[in-house]
Amino acid sequence: MLSETHESVVRVAVREHWGLRGELRPIQARAGSFTWQTGDHVIKLARDELAHFAAGLRASEVIERIGIATGAPVRSRAGKLCEPLAIGRQSWVLAVLRRVDGSHLSMHAVAPVVLGELLGRLHRIMRDVPTAGAWTPGDVLGHMARGITIAHAPSVRRLVTQAISDVRAYYGTGPSMHLLYGDGPGIFSANGTDISAIIDWGGVRVGSVADDIGCWTAHGATDRISLRDYTAGFLDGYRRRCELAVADAAAVPLFQRLRIVSRACYVTDPDLLTGVEAWMRRAFSE
Repeated sequence: MLSETHESVVRVAVREHWGLRGELRPIQARAGSFTWQTGDHVIKLARDELAHFAAGLRASEVIERIGIATGAPVRSRAGKLCEPLAIGRQSWVLAVLRRVDGSHLSMHAVAPVVLGELLGRLHRIMRDVPTAGAWTPGDVLGHMARGITIAHAPSVRRLVTQAISDVRAYYGTGPSMHLLYGDGPGIFSANGTDISAIIDWGGVRVGSVADDIGCWTAHGATDRISLRDYTAGFLDGYRRRCELAVADAAAVPLFQRLRIVSRACYVTDPDLLTGVEAWMRRAFSE
């Protein structure tokens, strides 16, 4: 949990680097990430490497200039995207973001073709965004591999290691690499229906566009729509906004599997692990 000392340090840093003196109202507290609101700004404190945190802020800044609200950073008085912050023995990163109007919109309230168009548009814009600081496939796959131990059932270990191996083999073929959003869609709506913003750029990575597509579609399928049908609709929308190579489209199932089994990494609760295996069976009829 975030202590009063943490909040006090953040308050001083925001005043020093951004000149903001308003009251900090807590919004959200997660493991390694905390947010507050002050006026029209959101204050974000995260346990992240400075270069990676800045890479996500840089991407959101570019996309917001194109016309999509992203909760982009407000640069500090020194013109920086973010500032390192030491709290006790821990290293944190602090940023001030523009507050996004509206409320969180579930991806399940949006047709897959519409989400596909959004991601295609984002990818087209992000082709020209610098990739410095973004996680690499090696970073992501290595992190997953370290999250599986002898405490996991053999069936779970097989699922994860096979998914990692398949994706590593795909990257060995030399696919085109781009800056990616790197997480499920954090979308907002101003009217409760249409997408008006996409926030939370803390997962940016370099990789194949099939990675982002696999992530969004794996999470989009429900009991009402199969993974196959959801993916088909999503890809139809994506192709309306961005070219998709045949090899990248063929790789989407590899990343759908990777995203599903990633939920087993660093987890030992038997019920949660059973749920991951069931999710994989439902998705791929295994």
